[in-house]
Amino acid sequence: MARPPLSGLAVASLVLSLLICLAPVGLLLGVIALVRIPRTGRRGKGLAIAGTAVGGAVVALSLLLVAFGGARFSAWTTDGSGSAKAGTLRELREGDCFTPKGSQGEEEPWITDPSVEIVPCGKPHQGEVFATFRLKGNHAISDSEKISEQAVRGCAPLLHDFALDPTALPTVLPSSYYPVSVSWTGEDRTVQCWMDAEDSLPERSLRQDPSQWNKHQLAYLKAMRPLSEARVSAPHTPTEDNLAASTAWADRMARGGAESARLLRAAVDGFPAEVQGPVTGLANQLDALSPERRSAAEARTPAEFDKRWESVGEEDWTWEEWEARSALGLSVEGEGEEESEEEGEESSAG
Repeated sequence: MARPPLSGLAVASLVLSLLICLAPVGLLLGVIALVRIPRTGRRGKGLAIAGTAVGGAVVALSLLLVAFGGARFSAWTTDGSGSAKAGTLRELREGDCFTPKGSQGEEEPWITDPSVEIVPCGKPHQGEVFATFRLKGNHAISDSEKISEQAVRGCAPLLHDFALDPTALPTVLPSSYYPVSVSWTGEDRTVQCWMDAEDSLPERSLRQDPSQWNKHQLAYLKAMRPLSEARVSAPHTPTEDNLAASTAWADRMARGGAESARLLRAAVDGFPAEVQGPVTGLANQLDALSPERRSAAEARTPAEFDKRWESVGEEDWTWEEWEARSALGLSVEGEGEEESEEEGEESSAG
C-alpha cells in the first residue's frame, strides 16, 4: 500500500519552533496539525507533537524572562518617594541621574565596576543619562574601537538636543557606556550617553530649555552646532593607537567649522550692530582654519597628524568665539573661574 503523505503543517511546526522568534507560530501550527492529522490520515503526528512541545517551551521560557526582567526593572528604578535604587550602567535609561558605587580612583571605574546608585536629579549625583541609541546594523561587531567610535559620534548630536550650548554647562565630560562587542543575534546594542561631573556634583538636571535664550542667541547657537558636534566627537583613543579615528575627526572638524562659518554669515545681518563684527570675525577665523584641519585629516602617520594638528592650534579661534559670545550675552568658558580669582584677590587685599 502507498504510504500516506506527510503533513506539511507538522513539518512547519517543528522547523518554526526551533527558530526562537517564530516559536509562537510553530506552536500554533503544531496544534492545528494535531487536530487535522486524524481527519486527513496524513503522517507526521510525532513531528506535530515535537513542534508543539518545543514551541510551547520556548514561549514559556520567553514569558518567564520577560516577567523576571520586569521584576528586575522595578527593583532598581527610582520611585516617587525620592529614594535611591541600586542598578548598573547597562540598565540606565534616558533621564536617569546616578552616582557610581565604584571607587573613582581606580582606572576605568565605569568598566571594572558598573554598579551605580540611581538617585533623583534634585540630589547630588555624578552622572546623568542624556540619551540612548542602538548601534547600527544587525551584524556582528567584534572591534571595540569601531564600537567606541560609533558611540562617541552617535552621542554628539544627542548631546546638543539635550543641551544646545555645552559651553554653558558646569564642568562635565560627555561620555558613553556601550557593549565591547556584539553578535549577530538579538544581543543588546544599546549605548548610554551620559554626563560625568568632574568637580562639584550637580543637584539638578543639566537639560537646557531653549526658551532661556533670545532669538539672536539661539540663532548663534544653532549656527555653531555643526562645529560643536564635531568638537565633542573627538576619539577617546590616542592618535598612535588609532590614526584613522583621529584623521576622521579632523575631517569632521574641518567640515563642521566650514558649515558653522557659512551659517554665521547667513545669520549675521539679523544680529544687532554691536554683534555683527565679532560674529563675522569668528566666521573668518573658522574659514581660515578649515584648510589646515583638512591637511591634518590627510596625514599618513601619527607623527605627521600630531604635527599638522598642532599647527591648527585650538587657541587660534577661541578668542573670536569668546568675543562673539560676550557680545551676545552668552556665558563664556572660564568666566566663573576668573570671577573666583578676582574675589580671592579682593579678599586678600582686604
